[in-house]
Amino acid sequence: MALGPAVPLVVAVGGGLASAFFYLSVTFGGMGALILGYLAPLPLFLTGLWLGTPAVALAGLAGAAAVMLGTSGSMLVALSYLVTGAAPAILVVRQSLLARAREDGTLEWYPPGRVLIGLTGMGVAALLAAVILTLGEPGGLEGLMRQTLARVVEPAFRSQGQPAPDPEAFWVAAVLPGLVAVSWLVMTIVNAVLAQGALMRFGRNRRPAMRLAELELPNWLAPLFAVSVLAASVAPGTIGFLAVNLALILAVPFAFAGLSVVHVFASRRSARTLILVGFYMMLFLFGWPILLLVGLGMIEQWIGLRRRFSPAAPGQEDE
Repeated sequence: MALGPAVPLVVAVGGGLASAFFYLSVTFGGMGALILGYLAPLPLFLTGLWLGTPAVALAGLAGAAAVMLGTSGSMLVALSYLVTGAAPAILVVRQSLLARAREDGTLEWYPPGRVLIGLTGMGVAALLAAVILTLGEPGGLEGLMRQTLARVVEPAFRSQGQPAPDPEAFWVAAVLPGLVAVSWLVMTIVNAVLAQGALMRFGRNRRPAMRLAELELPNWLAPLFAVSVLAASVAPGTIGFLAVNLALILAVPFAFAGLSVVHVFASRRSARTLILVGFYMMLFLFGWPILLLVGLGMIEQWIGLRRRFSPAAPGQEDE
């Protein structure tokens, strides 16, 4: 059904306003508000994957304006919304909707692996920018993280009549930028998948589902990840700090490649649903299976585990 000329504009602005509301809901406090904040990119992806890149760009601008109004004109919060929410949504939508015609007339869509690499590249760029911008700070970005964490927990310790911990005691500061980037990547990917699934449900999707079994990573990624892990193990100071956080970010594509191996393996078993439910429960309850996924992703990159498992025919693999 054709849309009227005003519908895309209304949907885009409405999507941006809904996204801004979700984004600002974290200030309300509570678990429900936190979940809404996590879903802030969802309206943007729904808009873009339905109506295209111009619509998601407009939705992002409308959301940024709403965030600025909702924070009494705070340019910093609006910029944070643009960088962490609108920009990745625009990138993913633009790349996901790229397609070219094959000789037989069918469309070849932009590979999901390249979409994932583009998103990972944004995380790496943000890390490098943060490191460069904080070179003048004592201890660089790591020192800034330690000082920030110390200031955050100091009131709680004072209220208990205890001295605040020394900033050097916050070991998590050494990996905090990478963990934040990983959380942002996963948040963006989950919202994009939810949006595509919802649009497919109602027949509003522009491109077919992105199948995990179709995820292919570039050959240069494995050596770069290996070098980052090695440098994180032996390099001191800022180089080591940068390497360990870079390794955390680069592990994300391999974790999804490993997840594709699990899905392909399960797809050929009669207890497919049971296997997947059990694995996801272990993943969310214990966390350590993430390391297994990264390892599987590396092995998949080298020897092609999915081919050995005889993947299911098209249409059998979940998005």
